[in-house]
Amino acid sequence: MSPATTMADIKTIGPFVVGVVVLLGLARLIEKVLGIQKHSSEPPFIPSKVPYFGHLYFIIRRGVSYYAELTAQYRKKIYSLAMPGGRLYVVNSPEVIGAIQKLPRVLSFWFIEASLTRNLGGISDKANDILLDNARGDKGSNSLVIDGMKATHQAMAGEHLETLTAQAIQRAEKELRLLETSGTENVVDLWEWTQHVFSMAVSRAVYGPNNPYEDLMVERGLVEFSDHTVTFLTGLPPWIFVRKAYKARERIVSAFHQFFAQKSDEKASKLVQVRAKVLRDYGIPEADVARFESVNGFGILLNLLPTAFWTLFHVLADAQLLEVVREEAKAALGSQKGDAILGEAVDLTAADRLPTLSSILMESLRYHTAGAAVRMVMEDHMLDGKFLLKSDNYVLIPNHGAHFDTEAWGANVTEFDAYRFDKRHGAKVHPTAFRGFGGGVNLCPGRTFASRIIVLIVASLVQRFDVEPITKSGGWEDPGRDETSMAIVLARPREKVMVMCTLMWY
Repeated sequence: MSPATTMADIKTIGPFVVGVVVLLGLARLIEKVLGIQKHSSEPPFIPSKVPYFGHLYFIIRRGVSYYAELTAQYRKKIYSLAMPGGRLYVVNSPEVIGAIQKLPRVLSFWFIEASLTRNLGGISDKANDILLDNARGDKGSNSLVIDGMKATHQAMAGEHLETLTAQAIQRAEKELRLLETSGTENVVDLWEWTQHVFSMAVSRAVYGPNNPYEDLMVERGLVEFSDHTVTFLTGLPPWIFVRKAYKARERIVSAFHQFFAQKSDEKASKLVQVRAKVLRDYGIPEADVARFESVNGFGILLNLLPTAFWTLFHVLADAQLLEVVREEAKAALGSQKGDAILGEAVDLTAADRLPTLSSILMESLRYHTAGAAVRMVMEDHMLDGKFLLKSDNYVLIPNHGAHFDTEAWGANVTEFDAYRFDKRHGAKVHPTAFRGFGGGVNLCPGRTFASRIIVLIVASLVQRFDVEPITKSGGWEDPGRDETSMAIVLARPREKVMVMCTLMWY
């Protein structure tokens, strides 16, 4: 006993210790009575500091970082976490990820997507029944989810991709021109500016001249809505628990009600048209078509925005890298005054002649990863002949595990390497270690579209403006990572990045 410890301290500490012991004993009793039956062939179970509820508590409190800590501590390619009512399988190895990607029906993302849409979008019972019909794939290969995904992939390829890209960069050009005409020097919040430019570019290309996201309240409302995804998914009344986010969602839904009522989808992209057609062909009520589209904003915009920011940030923050990118931009877009303008005459294939910028984009996706992919085990399965996965449980694939795997990426895995994905520098990417665009049959259908517009817009920007940080040190400072949103797979900047944009007369 410490000399400073008094009897009063002991009297205070005593009940607390007893209470803790009682609670731990109760938790162990609950685990013994209600705990899951573990099978020796399942991935190894990681012990919990607190019986039964421990892993669930730390997942809720610390999010994806909890998995990263467990992975670093136990160094398992795949492991199990016992949870109330089941188990969670956590995968960190590119090798195991490869095996998972070969089993889209046994380890299903589509079923999860269908199951979660009701609470997220607030769709009706009728729409939900249609959405869940054959979500498991028991009645053949057709379902609303699968047919919708097929239509999406078709609408983002070939001539449709070219049209989307052209319209996106032309809308971005309006914002660049606005920055030009606002004066030779402009102070902007780089994250806020990037969000707005790319939100307008992408949404205009997708939704056409009557784009609902041109309304600033709708544009900003999507972020407010998405930041409370977890609360929506719990099924708790959002109008009580996240009132502001609920209002934001309903504002978006109302905008899309008006959009479809005015038949604005007929002037929108092929993507919007085919998705609406699939919904209507399956009998989804018209009121719910707007609700489905309000959720589609998550996939269209939310991950692209931080990708664009980090790509631009890393280019600007490294003087040598900036010069390399500028030289490539001049070669791709032209070196004469006016060549960097993203007008109707711009050559879209210029995006393919920006290898350093493309590599920086990919490395930004790798380095700033924050999310995880989820799959539902539809039936008992022996994965890769090694690991038993029990049905009706979840498989979680934290992107951090694959993106920071030393065997896949090398000794400099914890560093930002701008040339890591540049084939001219001998880059070789493990086929399943990069999760920036998902993988397997769930590979993002918009990956080419997103990559093209980001590199073209950034290339145009750096040719037209000098961008300098406004900081006490006078240099670029890391803004940190905001990983609080569960709706996106890339961290947002935690701190503001204020910059001075000076027009260049090249």
